[in-house]
Amino acid sequence: MLDTFCNSISDEAQLRISLTFGKLALPVWEDFLTKNPAAIDQVNALISEANRVNGGIEKIDIHFPKRSIEKIERSLAAAKEKSADRPIPMMKSDATLSPMLATCMQPLQNPKWDSTLNQSVRLVFTLVFNMLVWILYRRKTDFHETHIYVAINQGADVLLRENIRSQRNINVILNEYEQHKRQDTEDSDWENALPVGRSEGLNQEDIYRKFIGEKVAKDQPGTAIAREVLRQMREEGKSYWNMMDEYLTGTSTTYSYDKEKQSYSRHEFDVIVGSFSNTYLMTESDMLGFIAQQALVDLREAGFEV
Repeated sequence: MLDTFCNSISDEAQLRISLTFGKLALPVWEDFLTKNPAAIDQVNALISEANRVNGGIEKIDIHFPKRSIEKIERSLAAAKEKSADRPIPMMKSDATLSPMLATCMQPLQNPKWDSTLNQSVRLVFTLVFNMLVWILYRRKTDFHETHIYVAINQGADVLLRENIRSQRNINVILNEYEQHKRQDTEDSDWENALPVGRSEGLNQEDIYRKFIGEKVAKDQPGTAIAREVLRQMREEGKSYWNMMDEYLTGTSTTYSYDKEKQSYSRHEFDVIVGSFSNTYLMTESDMLGFIAQQALVDLREAGFEV
């Protein structure tokens, strides 16, 4: 049986299987929402102040599951460089994954979730959630199944239900990992690993201090999250602009990535009298240092998933 097989192989093997199934199942989510664009609005209607999770994005888009899977793959690759034999415990502290988990949790906490989309489409979303919660938060569900097994099972269900892969094809994928035997300490290694640590958030006094122009060091993202911000600038075309800085200085400053010049840049514009409009190229090191000193809340308000 599938659960017995999953219990016999390593955490890394299980994660790789769930990623494979997830990528194969992604078109089910994307094709459905492309043909039914109003469905994504129904998903976002499930998110309210009552179930909003700190760090989660306000609106889910059609590409959210794909971005999540890609981030998990990047996290696994980075963790393998640090710990070739035990990458999953290293991933437990990856702060770039936590916004994805927070985002998943929001609609899933609404009782109407089960009646919002058809089952196969919902399963694509929930298999992403189960991968993330297993990496970052807890091993088992309330029914004593591991979340990663649930993700694998959900992926296989979609592939069979939608005739994407046959049972034989699925078994071929599973058999690729049958030699990746589970070690006795894998659960304890994960339990003892450090979880995601976030800086203390800004309180009302901190916000006031920022308003009058003081530098507030709390809630800074650190290097790992700053690198993810730079990746989103470079690969997703996102930019950073801070309304408060513009209000205080009279200069609108936008930080972005110029694909033609293959360089980061800072564009400054005088919003009061329009006396200047200048663009300055920045090295990756300079941009990284700048972003690492910004507040997480400001980065999120600018549209970054961190």
